[in-house]
Amino acid sequence: MLDVGENQLGGSIPKWIGESLPNLVILSLRSNSFDGHIPEELCQLGSLQILDLGDNKISGAIPKCFKNLTAMVTKPYDTDAVIDYFVDGEFIRSELLVMKGRVDEYSTTLSLVTTMDLSYNNLIGDIPKELASLEGLQSLNLSGNSLKGKIPDHIGNMRLLESLDFSRNHFHGPIPVSFSNLNFLSHLNLSYNNLTGRIPSSTQLQSFEQVLLQWAITYVALAVTEDCSHEC
Repeated sequence: MLDVGENQLGGSIPKWIGESLPNLVILSLRSNSFDGHIPEELCQLGSLQILDLGDNKISGAIPKCFKNLTAMVTKPYDTDAVIDYFVDGEFIRSELLVMKGRVDEYSTTLSLVTTMDLSYNNLIGDIPKELASLEGLQSLNLSGNSLKGKIPDHIGNMRLLESLDFSRNHFHGPIPVSFSNLNFLSHLNLSYNNLTGRIPSSTQLQSFEQVLLQWAITYVALAVTEDCSHEC
């Protein structure tokens, strides 16, 4: 595990992280002042399960080579593997992870957790279709960037997703019908985009405990209102 989050570190993300730490499972650089592009060397981290680069000043596009993060491509194995790390003289067998809008604690089931958080940076461009090959991901957060284009249909292939946050970007077009494949999804935030059309019917979207689509744009807002008028 490499966690240097919540500091005042800056400059480019070091390439040596990907070159010298091939067995890294957790990488958190969250809440610093890292800038520049995400180095492609990070794509060499085939064992990475948790990648948190949120709340920095990172720019450029999401690397297509993220498809090489093989631990996020395959379904996690149901094993008792844990990560031990040394804190204040004791081995701690747990990890705190913000997921689905709350803090979850993962101990002996850490091997089952895969998450990517690139939120609140300066990322631009479309979501690369290669990102959807990470079918083992359970949480994906791209909120608070300047990403644009349509939400790719391929996101529906990420069937293990439980939490998906694309809010505060510049996405346009409809919500993909393929979202009906996301049977485990329990937290969805698409707010503050330019989405149009209707919320797909007969999907997981209409049975969520927490669906955040407000301010997506008029047509989506109307669809939410219409559904509520019949059911609320």
